[in-house]
Amino acid sequence: MKSVAVFKWAVNPQDARVNADGAVDWSTASPWVGDDDYVAAQVACKAAGPDGEVVGLTLAGGDVAFAAARGAQHTVAIDGLPLTADALAIAQALAAAVRSLGIVDVVAIGDSAWEPSVPVMLAGLLGWTALMAVDSVEIKDDGLCVTRRFGTGTQDVNVRGPVVLGVTARREEENKPGMRAVLNARKKPVTTVTVAELVDEGLPSFTSRGTHLPETAPSRLFDGSDPNHAVSQLLQALQAEGAL
Repeated sequence: MKSVAVFKWAVNPQDARVNADGAVDWSTASPWVGDDDYVAAQVACKAAGPDGEVVGLTLAGGDVAFAAARGAQHTVAIDGLPLTADALAIAQALAAAVRSLGIVDVVAIGDSAWEPSVPVMLAGLLGWTALMAVDSVEIKDDGLCVTRRFGTGTQDVNVRGPVVLGVTARREEENKPGMRAVLNARKKPVTTVTVAELVDEGLPSFTSRGTHLPETAPSRLFDGSDPNHAVSQLLQALQAEGAL
């Protein structure tokens, strides 16, 4: 079985800087390792089995050894996607990269709070089944037994690929790879592909022209030196607004 572990694909919006003129500066931002990314790698490796193939897939540059240090045989890095790309553009780039890998049975991706719609969009673009809130997987017969959160408990779902699994971490990673594992992971092959190579028709994009503070109603302060008078003023104000 061949599986893909998606990692470092979402940008932390808190990395954006708003200049004095209202322009948004993303120059210092980059995709982060998400809280769920290590689970995506674990699930991808478990789904592939001991004789399967695991591919790491990322939108980040620089050090891309995260999935390789957790079991992926090689990594594909997508280059050229704007940091301001919306959820649809991210999903389209990931879907195109998955298609370029040939026959893939499982894609495991973290359920990022910054871009929560990407996993289901990815499944829709691929035309695959999607299961969200996944905790773990086990190989069962010719498919997978997927354990996911369901209400206050868990639910086991038997599924056959191809499938997109949106994973969630219950806790921080406990057994992180050591320095030797990371150094060995950096020796594994990495293939860099551009968005232009993956998507012929181009991706949707937008340009931010500035920002502004949300419109707010002015606050009205009441003099509390006379409590009875302050309460009377408050009641009159609420009645004027139609709240009472």
